[in-house]
Amino acid sequence: MLRGSVSDPARNIQSPVWGSAHLGVTHMAPLRTVVFVDGQNFRKNLQAFSFQAPGSPQRYKLDEKHFRWREFFADVVAWFAKETSYEHRLVRAYWYNAYDMTPFQRYPEAVRRAHAECSRHAPEITQDQVIDLAQQWHAKQHAWFYGSRRQMFEEIQRKTDFLEFKFVGQFRVEPFTVRHFVRNHDGTYDYQGTQVGEKGVDVGIAVDMIAKMTNYDVAIIVSGDADFVPAVCYLKDHLRGVYQFSVAKGVPPSINYLSPWLKGIVDVFGYFDELTLLSDYLDHGSGIPPAIINEVKGRIAQLQAPVSPTTT
Repeated sequence: MLRGSVSDPARNIQSPVWGSAHLGVTHMAPLRTVVFVDGQNFRKNLQAFSFQAPGSPQRYKLDEKHFRWREFFADVVAWFAKETSYEHRLVRAYWYNAYDMTPFQRYPEAVRRAHAECSRHAPEITQDQVIDLAQQWHAKQHAWFYGSRRQMFEEIQRKTDFLEFKFVGQFRVEPFTVRHFVRNHDGTYDYQGTQVGEKGVDVGIAVDMIAKMTNYDVAIIVSGDADFVPAVCYLKDHLRGVYQFSVAKGVPPSINYLSPWLKGIVDVFGYFDELTLLSDYLDHGSGIPPAIINEVKGRIAQLQAPVSPTTT
């Protein structure tokens, strides 16, 4: 079941491709549709859906591996087809992530700052120990980035028709920018550097959207941010349809769009609310712990409950 909202369907569309329906053409070819996924932004959106099992000290965050993407992308295209009254055909979905990660580097000033920060909590710690902790943290990030992360993408692509992962830009980390540091009771240290995020990926997506524009009628940006405004305007100026699709916390009338940055400039904006996302696309066989599945079911029941009328 598809639920969502739309902002002024097709209000800015001027292409003759779109106008043919108003000229008495009853058998218009389906609109060739390509999906462009901003991987880092979308991952942050998905991780906004987190659950905590009773007795657990940490929240369990959902991410890319927990959803059935074949059905998700097919239904996104079907959602826009219903809202615009035009038939759409999914040509391909491109999902963009960073290509490589910043190497481990020791800059004297960065090491000094990290040591000063750690010394505030553990005066006995030496600069060499801080370097070792930063290097261990970086090694864990490296193993995740080049190992389990890539394996996860390969598994998703294997299960999903018409999907291709593309890797551009760099995932930046700063091992000597201390995000978290504590001295444990046993004398060991818990150290975390800083994940700055992906750099250059937005540029890669925008370049691809423009380079491929002769091969599609409609571009759907999944997630995305304000960095895409110039590309969206360029595509619209060249008579391509541009949509944005997002996910949202809650259900109407209490709704919180995640990544709504392009809502005011795209031709059509759509979303799946939290109930739709969790009910229709969550993959219960993706390794989610049973206790978390129970929490998800409880959340679904909460979202399905009728809203009590308010009195004034």
